[in-house]
Amino acid sequence: MAEHQETIWSKDFTLLWIVNFLMAAGFYFLLPTMPVYATKVIGANESQVGLVTGVYTLSAVAIRPLGGYALDSVGRRKVFLWALALFALFMGSYYFATNLFFLLMLRLLHGFCWGVTTVGGSTIAADILPPQRRGEGIGYFGLTMTLAMAVGPLIGLQLMGEANQYGRLFFTASGLVVLALIIANFIRYPKLPLTKRPISLDAFIEKKVLPVSMVMFFSALVYGGIVSFITLFSKEIGIKNGGTFFLAYAAALSLVRPTSGKLLDRRGPAPVITVGFLCTAAGFLLLSLSKGLTGFLTSAVIIGAGNGMVWPSIQTMVINMVKPQRRGVANSTYFSAVDLGIGIGSILLGWLANRTSIATMYFISTIILFVPLAYFILYVVKDYNVKLGRGEVHD
Repeated sequence: MAEHQETIWSKDFTLLWIVNFLMAAGFYFLLPTMPVYATKVIGANESQVGLVTGVYTLSAVAIRPLGGYALDSVGRRKVFLWALALFALFMGSYYFATNLFFLLMLRLLHGFCWGVTTVGGSTIAADILPPQRRGEGIGYFGLTMTLAMAVGPLIGLQLMGEANQYGRLFFTASGLVVLALIIANFIRYPKLPLTKRPISLDAFIEKKVLPVSMVMFFSALVYGGIVSFITLFSKEIGIKNGGTFFLAYAAALSLVRPTSGKLLDRRGPAPVITVGFLCTAAGFLLLSLSKGLTGFLTSAVIIGAGNGMVWPSIQTMVINMVKPQRRGVANSTYFSAVDLGIGIGSILLGWLANRTSIATMYFISTIILFVPLAYFILYVVKDYNVKLGRGEVHD
């Protein structure tokens, strides 16, 4: 595989883009519907809804280091395809979950597969993309999640329907991932030297990227409040279809991602990420004050624009800081920060919402966002530039 090819949209990158989109669409079918399923079928309260989301993301955190290690030591193709197959299997199994324990066990197993497939897809994309256009390419690859986020929740709610047809929902989502698995078999995977590291902390965690991953953790933490409670919050303020939030969010994210990637390649991460955090904080503040559709959708656009600057920029920083043979572990470290943030955020913010209100929880999320912004400006930018200056970036 040509590591230094000039084009972004090669055949293999295009196929991988489609695979990741289909997988993500299946996932986003369940994003607004799983809280409804948990409350209507299982009888879960708000804290338990947060737990259902949190278990999924925390299990992804638990498996990501092992998944990153396997991608680097076993090979991209084998690990990625097996994870996709299991992801499809567990997706369809939700139909048979009729109590909280069974649902939590499925979420645990499904989260394992999500952890490996997402880190696998982004690692393979980084292998394929030309280094000089990596920020832009990662931005385009991230659109798979963004576009899936735009259509997935709306289609998922439509599939479930007023009659709560969960079987149709779960099996359609599973079918999309099966299609992704078929297409994934036609990708020519990069042939990189396998790294056989002894079992140790360094084999599972890339220490170089921990500071910037900590920034990602806090950004994802407040996003946990969106994942778990935006559908319930929309009903509180009289909006029937909470999936419209994700449509507006994804539209803004789609527009901003490629541009922010180009800007990062040319100007560096500092201005992009700083503006992104300020946008996200403003969006959460507006969301906490929203009483109707206008404020609700406007906050989605602002938060989407902010995350469209922050998330791909941080991931590009992570990829830039390691050798190609360590991208699996580096990506797993990054995604572990994402999932740990969403998982802990879902649980803690769910606890907070249960004792105050969802609106108050979103207001506190606004304040939380200034913690990673300050850390990024005061420490992470300097740490990143020092490591680049030492020649620690490898392609």
